[in-house]
Amino acid sequence: MRSCSHAILVVSCMAVLPFSLAAQAVRRVPVDSLPKAGQQALPIKRVALYKNGVGFFEHVGTVRGDGAVRIDFTTAQLNDVLQSLTAVDLGGGRIAGAGYNSTTPLEQQLRSLPLGLSADPTAADLYAAVRGAQVEVTGAGAPVTGRILNVELRDTVKAVGTDGAMAQRSFLTVVSDAGVVRTVELTGTTQVRLLDGELRGDLGRYLQTLAGNHADGLRHLTLMDRGIGERELRVSYISEVPVWKCTYRILFNGAAKAGAIKTATLQGWAVIDNTVGTDWNGVQLSLVAGAPQSFLQPLSQPYYARRPEIGLPQEAQLTPQTHESGESAKVVGALDDMTAPVSPPAQPVSSGVAVAGMGASAGVMGGLGLNTATLATKQRGSGSGSGSGNGLGDGQGTGGDMYASAAAASIDYEDSASASIAPHASAAAFDDYFEYKLNEPVTIKKNESALVPILQAKVEVDPVTLWSPGGQPPLRALWVKNTSELTLDRGSFSIVEGGNFSGQGLLDPIHPGERRLLSYAADEAVRVSTDYSHDTQKLERITISKGILKQEVAEVVEVEYQVHNASSEARTVIVEQPRRKGWALDSDRKPEETTESLYRFRVVTAPAETVRLHIGERHTRTTRYAVANFDEQQMTAILRQTGDAGAALAALQPVFAAKRRVADLDAHLAARNAEIALITQDQERLRENLKALKGTAEERDLTRRYTGELNAQEDRLVSLQGEVKALGTEHTAAAAVLATAVENATLQPLT
Repeated sequence: MRSCSHAILVVSCMAVLPFSLAAQAVRRVPVDSLPKAGQQALPIKRVALYKNGVGFFEHVGTVRGDGAVRIDFTTAQLNDVLQSLTAVDLGGGRIAGAGYNSTTPLEQQLRSLPLGLSADPTAADLYAAVRGAQVEVTGAGAPVTGRILNVELRDTVKAVGTDGAMAQRSFLTVVSDAGVVRTVELTGTTQVRLLDGELRGDLGRYLQTLAGNHADGLRHLTLMDRGIGERELRVSYISEVPVWKCTYRILFNGAAKAGAIKTATLQGWAVIDNTVGTDWNGVQLSLVAGAPQSFLQPLSQPYYARRPEIGLPQEAQLTPQTHESGESAKVVGALDDMTAPVSPPAQPVSSGVAVAGMGASAGVMGGLGLNTATLATKQRGSGSGSGSGNGLGDGQGTGGDMYASAAAASIDYEDSASASIAPHASAAAFDDYFEYKLNEPVTIKKNESALVPILQAKVEVDPVTLWSPGGQPPLRALWVKNTSELTLDRGSFSIVEGGNFSGQGLLDPIHPGERRLLSYAADEAVRVSTDYSHDTQKLERITISKGILKQEVAEVVEVEYQVHNASSEARTVIVEQPRRKGWALDSDRKPEETTESLYRFRVVTAPAETVRLHIGERHTRTTRYAVANFDEQQMTAILRQTGDAGAALAALQPVFAAKRRVADLDAHLAARNAEIALITQDQERLRENLKALKGTAEERDLTRRYTGELNAQEDRLVSLQGEVKALGTEHTAAAAVLATAVENATLQPLT
């Protein structure tokens, strides 16, 4: 039985095997769940959670003399720990090493057992593994003793009256010592008892191995620290954790007048989950909006190199061939978006030694280590403002159709709300990261979660109605400008308007000074419709140069929207228009904002008013034609598609005339060559006829006739060849004239 360094396995193996695998009573007694003599636990003191699903953990404690500290991990955590573990003795001690209990993969353990069963065997696999064993079969009549020959499946009729329906049943064949063969059906009452004590032991070890693999794989890492006196020891590492989430509340005292900017109170909360299997008792918690590169590598799992299996040679003179062996390990994992690593802060450490190596991830995480203040490039307030209410409006604005009376009754709601929450957190930016650091220790038990406030700030909001083409209804929205000097991370938000819930939405990261539209509810009082749309094309210019005709056509797309406000209050409507690449805006009204893919136009509407918004876009389409490839008729059709092109056609007349001359010569040459081919073909016919006349009575007369025809055809061929030669000369000259005409054809821009 395989020994285990941290548990005693006690197995009671039943001696009876029913057709399905017998349930085994397995008891696992941990013997080192507590630190051994001379060891001490090292508690977690600081946790930093990142947006890429990793957490940076720091254990802090004291050691005295040559001490040993122990930290417990799960098997899943151990891979990250081995990849990033860093140990620092702040009192001049020396880290002598670290050790942990290892495990052998289940497949490798099972391979060493004599039964040869896999990790998920069937009953048939079990009987095949103990084939030939001495057994006693009971429950199917008189007891049967003998050795197992085989187990087979038979198709039998289910029962009388089932119309011949078939079912599969299992039968065990046993051969007694006297040579008697008995076949017994294996049913739910059949019991097969192994009589071989050694085989029962093998089966017990197999079941014990399976049970041990299912036990909680706790790993115990022990660090040996050599030194004198009492010293502080810090151990840090990363581990996979759930991503922390942001959620926001935006509170204000009802809608402002159309076009008016007001302020609102922004509250930020973080949802944190502790699933690492260890309590966080009074830890310093930081939440980092950044994604340093991190990946998984199964360093804690023993690997065995695959060796090629060579069969025995068929004949003595054969020599086995060698084959390339497979890889012993393969790095797996996904790399997140790469971000510039943070340089670790300077620390008064005299003899700290990194344990188990420190990869790229450890470098980043360690950078948040002992002194966060040295990393912050700018401290940006605690976020615990008193909510004095500056810029909260004149108290005359209403909270929309639904909340008009509520807003009037709760004019100080935002002030009261902002005064009731005072987040004990500070925010700091460093490199490409942004950190929310809770100023007070946090306690979160294992497998529990918490909701903690991380910021509170004043921001500028512009209440608007947002409409985009595509069939979606208009949406109530806030045009939020982040005036807080804090980076707002991605998350959800809820709108509380005049003390009433108004809607929810999603928020992408907003940097300081950036403005973003946040939609949260439908606005049924605003309707936007398309009054008309029109596409026009207009020829702007034609140029001809060096045989290329370039045509520039202006395409103008116009659309006019009707924005109707059915509310009893004024509305500011933001109309979004898709922005097409290569098109320029051709409109008297300028957009309020331009994004990479959208124009945003502001339309202010009075109660029960309809406002028209005209938007035009212009694009110039340029088309080039090789003049030599088109005749007059084709070019005329092309040019007249976009308007009058008389000047261009006039400039091309020498080209067209030269092309006609070349075309005429081509036709004459084709006709002459066709006649030559016809005469040549007829001459072949006459010669064949002459051959056929030899030895006939008509040979003399027909020979004279065919010879005369051949002579006439020869004279015509000579004449045609002369004409072809002359036409070829003319064609060469005409082609030169055409090339010159194409090259010299010029037309200045025609507008």
